[in-house]
Amino acid sequence: MIRWLSICLLALVFMTGCSAKDDGPALPELAGQYRVIASFTDSLERAERLANAFKSAPGFDDRDVAWFVVAPNGIRSNLAEVPPRERLEKIHTVDGFQTVLIGKDGTLKASQLGGLDIQALIEGIDQMPMRQREMGQ
Repeated sequence: MIRWLSICLLALVFMTGCSAKDDGPALPELAGQYRVIASFTDSLERAERLANAFKSAPGFDDRDVAWFVVAPNGIRSNLAEVPPRERLEKIHTVDGFQTVLIGKDGTLKASQLGGLDIQALIEGIDQMPMRQREMGQ
């Protein structure tokens, strides 16, 4: 009986831990409002190049994109208020450079490793059902 209760308790703890990680949008304060593109780099020089690339990229305003460059010396963004670093780092799923695209629903839509391809991200956004509806209106 005690063994059975122990197994049930362990299963309950395991299920609670798993659901807490996967429950809800990645960045709840931005969900429904923005599509998020976040780039993570350990290089200060690369962070500056990424921020400049995002600033000069056309089409982000039309697509409701909030972008973030997360670097060792801070976070650059097109938003005045940025989410806490810890929350952004939760969407960084690999070691090293990564760019992630999060949809308005708060779920991961795409990930790029090694380099940044802004055009591919824009094309990915334009293929999303919600974006298709927005373009149809």
